[in-house]
Amino acid sequence: MGGGSRFSLFSQRFDRAVLAAYFLGGVAPIGALFFVVREFVLPGYAVGSLGHVAWIGGVASLATLSLAVYFALRRISDTTLSRMRADNQRLATLLAASRELGAAREPDAILASASARAREFSGSPHVALLIAQDSEKPLELRQADAASRSWFDANAAELTELAGAGELSSTAAGARATVSIPFRVSAHVRGALLVEAPTTALGHEAIDALTTIAGMTSGALQRSDLEDAQRNFFAHVTELLVTALDGHVVGRRGHGSNVARFANRLAHEIGLDSSRKERLHFAAMLHDIGMLKIDPARHLDAKSVRAHPVLGARMLSSIRLWEPLTPFVLHHHEHWDGRGYPDGRAGEAIPLEARVLSLADAVDAMARAEGHRAAKSAAEIVEELKRCRATQFDPALVDAFVALVDRGESGLD
Repeated sequence: MGGGSRFSLFSQRFDRAVLAAYFLGGVAPIGALFFVVREFVLPGYAVGSLGHVAWIGGVASLATLSLAVYFALRRISDTTLSRMRADNQRLATLLAASRELGAAREPDAILASASARAREFSGSPHVALLIAQDSEKPLELRQADAASRSWFDANAAELTELAGAGELSSTAAGARATVSIPFRVSAHVRGALLVEAPTTALGHEAIDALTTIAGMTSGALQRSDLEDAQRNFFAHVTELLVTALDGHVVGRRGHGSNVARFANRLAHEIGLDSSRKERLHFAAMLHDIGMLKIDPARHLDAKSVRAHPVLGARMLSSIRLWEPLTPFVLHHHEHWDGRGYPDGRAGEAIPLEARVLSLADAVDAMARAEGHRAAKSAAEIVEELKRCRATQFDPALVDAFVALVDRGESGLD
C-alpha cells in the first residue's frame, strides 16, 4: 500500500475487507446494543435524563474505543503487508539473481550479473567487484560500470583498504555509507563486493541480501573455474587419445582433426549453438576411438571394422564428461536411407550431429590419398556428395556443405 492512502477508507480492497469486518463485528453489535438499551432497558428504570445520558455516553465511548482499535489494527496490518511485500520482492530478486548466475558461464558474465543485482538491491549506481587471483596479491577492480569506475578511481586507496579487511566492513561519510562484503572463490582466489548507498538504504535486510549475492557470486565463479578445468582436461585427454589413434590406424593420421575441421564449419553453416558445436567438435575428434579396441591385423576386415562405432560408444559412455558424445559416435555410420550401421536408423531418427559427422568423415576420406587411390578434388567431392544426397547423406547437409565449397569456406584445399 502506498503511503498516501494508508489511512483512506474504501481506497483499496484491503480497506474494504477490514472495514466490513469491523462493521459486522463491532459497529453493528454496538448499534444493536444501543437500540435495545434505549428502547427496552432505559424505560423500565426510574432514572432521570442524567442517567439516560450516562447510558448513551457509555455506549458512545465503547463505540469510539472500537473505532480506535479498528484504526490501530488497520495500521498494524498495513505495516505488516508492506513488509511482506518488500520481503517477497527481495526474495524474487534473489531467485532471479540465482538463475542468472547459474546460467552464466564466463567469469566476466558472472561478475556483470552480480554487479547489476547488487545495484538493484541497494538502489545505488556505485557498485564494484574486486578480485585477487593470489592470496599474496592485493585486490584489484575487476567489474564496474562507468559510474562505479569513476567512483572507485576517486577513492581507490580507501576502498581497496576497506575491501582488503577480509570481513564484513563499512564506513560512513555524512548520509552515505560504503559496505564491503568479502567472498572466497578458492584457497588462493578471493574477492569483495563494494557498495556505496544512502545509510538508510543499507539496513540489515539489504546487507543480508548483498551478502547472499556475494555468496552466489562465489559459487558461480567456483563452478566456472571447475568447468574450465574440466574443458582443459577434456581437450588434453582427447588430444592424447587422437594421437594414439593416429598411430594405431595406418594411413589415417590427422583424420580426427580433419573431420573436426569440416564438422565445425558445417555446424556453423547450419547454425548450431556454441554448446552443440563444442560437443560436435570433440565427437569428431573421437568418432573412430573404437578402432583402438580392434587389432591392427584386422583393420582390413570389413566385419571387424564395422564394430568400431559400438566399441567407441561403450568407451565414451562410461566417462561422464564424454557420455553426451555417445549417440554421435554410435550413429556416425548410419545412412539417411536406413542402409547404414549399426542400427539401420534413417532420416531424422539419426542424431543431427551424427549426420554431420557422417558427411565430414566421408569428405576427409575422399580428400586424402589412400594406397593407389589419389585424393579427389573439391569438385569431385561435391559431385560425389550430390550423387549420395538423400541416400547416404542428409540432403540439407549436402546443400549446406556445397554452399561452403562454392564460397571457398569448406576447409578443402
